[in-house]
Amino acid sequence: MSDDDQLRRLLSDAVSEVEPENRLDELRASVHPRPKVVPMSRSRSWYAATGILATAAVIGVIAYVASVSIDKNTAVGPATDPGATRHPATATATDTASGPTSTATGGTATKAYAVYYVGTDPKGKPVLFREFHRGPASKPTAALAVDDLESTPLDPDYSTAWQRGWLKDAKLDPNAGVIFVTSARTVPSSRPAGVTPEEATAAVQQVVYTLQAAFHTRLPVQFVRRGAPVGHVLGVRASAPIAQGKILDTLSRVNISTPNEGDVVSGELNVTGVNNAFEGSVAIYLQRNGHKFLVSPTIGGWGPDKLFPWQVDLDLSKVAPGRYLLVAQNDDPSGRNKPEVDTRAVLVR
Repeated sequence: MSDDDQLRRLLSDAVSEVEPENRLDELRASVHPRPKVVPMSRSRSWYAATGILATAAVIGVIAYVASVSIDKNTAVGPATDPGATRHPATATATDTASGPTSTATGGTATKAYAVYYVGTDPKGKPVLFREFHRGPASKPTAALAVDDLESTPLDPDYSTAWQRGWLKDAKLDPNAGVIFVTSARTVPSSRPAGVTPEEATAAVQQVVYTLQAAFHTRLPVQFVRRGAPVGHVLGVRASAPIAQGKILDTLSRVNISTPNEGDVVSGELNVTGVNNAFEGSVAIYLQRNGHKFLVSPTIGGWGPDKLFPWQVDLDLSKVAPGRYLLVAQNDDPSGRNKPEVDTRAVLVR
């Protein structure tokens, strides 16, 4: 079975309860974007996330494009190449137990998996964003995911409250109807200083959503220590199994799936992601030095407690090589200039 066939099957299996299955054919069934991709430094100090898109309507896509402020001169000067790599390039997929196995350079088989991290929405509320990582195929997906929950995210806009060694392992017990995750004695039972109740809840939901993705199930998560339930974790009551929070209350309403933070891209860039927005409208574009390039509106979804898939192809031959911020931005019908946004730093070659 080819890698594309494996991914199509993975995507079909993975998105239940997160994205409607009848939209899966619109996704690019690949863990790799079309351009050649290699990792780069994650530094983003030279970016400024500016510019607000006007209200988009399903029947008014042309007007939506026209309403966006775009620099018509898409050619800009070259930028300095990034520094040393800190993370490997990661894979593209949707909510997945484990991605298809492939062979990386050097003959090592790897697989893709999802990890959730904490960011903020336009109101400053902590919400979860999903990253796709790739690790050794020989290691259980849950073990890879637990390790990454305690590691620095690829995207510096995200964070994790879980420190190294706090989470020991995770096991699915279908008979008990739960996912057991073993926590260390070092995990605070009370909420740490400087952590809000909302941030603590988001941190716990990080574990829930990540392990559900790893085991491909929506069973709740039970924190245990020495085989017994833990009373509280980070100040959150954990004596009973913890179910996933409502999607639109817990997850960001827009999330880029590919490319990853720090990818080096060229040719035609296939951008994929999920969203839930007014009339489903989302705009994808590159940004640098206060200008927007290749603005491409598309439709994801709007309505129930779900995230809907979208994909856009950007012709990178129309922009000069250099460092850009890739932006996915929901429509903001309120007029308050606070749309939901997700970004990725990329280097165009």
